[in-house]
Amino acid sequence: MTLLLRILLFALFVFSVTPWANESSEIRHNEKTTSINSHSDKQTDIESNVRLERFLARLKIKQGIARFTQKKHLSFLANPIVSKGLLKIYQNSVIWHVQSPVFSKLVIVDDQIWQLTDKNASNYQVVVSHASVETLIRAVFTGDISQSQWHSSLDEKNCLQLSPNDLILSQAITQLSVCVDEDEAQRFVSIKDAQNNVTEIELTITTELLSDDDIREFVINP
Repeated sequence: MTLLLRILLFALFVFSVTPWANESSEIRHNEKTTSINSHSDKQTDIESNVRLERFLARLKIKQGIARFTQKKHLSFLANPIVSKGLLKIYQNSVIWHVQSPVFSKLVIVDDQIWQLTDKNASNYQVVVSHASVETLIRAVFTGDISQSQWHSSLDEKNCLQLSPNDLILSQAITQLSVCVDEDEAQRFVSIKDAQNNVTEIELTITTELLSDDDIREFVINP
């Protein structure tokens, strides 16, 4: 009887503990795998953030002049509308000066956009006064990008992809892309609006210093 009892206990122990041991081993393996995956995900996020911060640092312009070519691809036109001109940046202000095919000059100061109304008298009037529009222009032309206003990431081509968090901006545009050449002298901007029209802008920086005359252009005379 004692021998039989021992055999039964042995059999019970072996067949009950072995599955538990296998299950415990599997649990530990799963926990280890989850921990490794979690660590890997965190490491990937850190690396992505570092790449993004480095790109944004390259994108920022404190002052300078660039020539631009803009192509507007409108859904109802077979050919794009092409315009050319100069972009000037001083501190956080921007001048967008279209020289052809027509003359137009906009000056962005603080959260207002002024348009030149009299070329000879240098008189301006406010055409836009909204922080959301100013945010878009600063993001495109100066690299001043607020993480709270934009969802930002780098794609496989190392170009910055932006989608607006701002409600008003999101009603106007859906996607904004910015690519920077290796020497940082050229930038390529693509803006897709809510009607699926696309604006492409190629910028070539010609100087990083402004003359006194250039700086005086940022002084607005309403």
